[in-house]
Amino acid sequence: MNTTMNTSEEDRAGTDENVGIATQAFPPFPQPPPLPLASILVGLVTGVTGMCANAVVLVVLVFARRQFGHSVNTLIANQSAMDFFACVCLTISFGMSFPGAPPNYVVLGEVGNNLVCFLFRYRVLSIMCMNAAKILLVVIEATRKSGRQK
Repeated sequence: MNTTMNTSEEDRAGTDENVGIATQAFPPFPQPPPLPLASILVGLVTGVTGMCANAVVLVVLVFARRQFGHSVNTLIANQSAMDFFACVCLTISFGMSFPGAPPNYVVLGEVGNNLVCFLFRYRVLSIMCMNAAKILLVVIEATRKSGRQK
């Protein structure tokens, strides 16, 4: 009788382990290593300066297009908008890396925290915007070269 008692306890222990494994959630994204304060400050200054400069260029191009009616500046305005958005994302990313910034945001929940971590802490949005801006530069150059050949 003692042997049957041991096997039933082993069976329960085996099922309890399986249930524990099945209910575990995916681990959150690991935090990137902390940056030195000088790197964070350079990133913040670069982001804020880029935001200001691209905002001025974007406003000038939008008003010039409305006033003069040229659609030639449309691609350049799009370029400025992409650079502006990249600088905004860069500023947010470096701001989240600043010492004392909370590592998690309770109101966002687990999925929101993982999304914010993936998009901003790893600077994915900044890199995507910078790559899109580079691709747009190639498009602008291709349209200008095709215009010269005609």
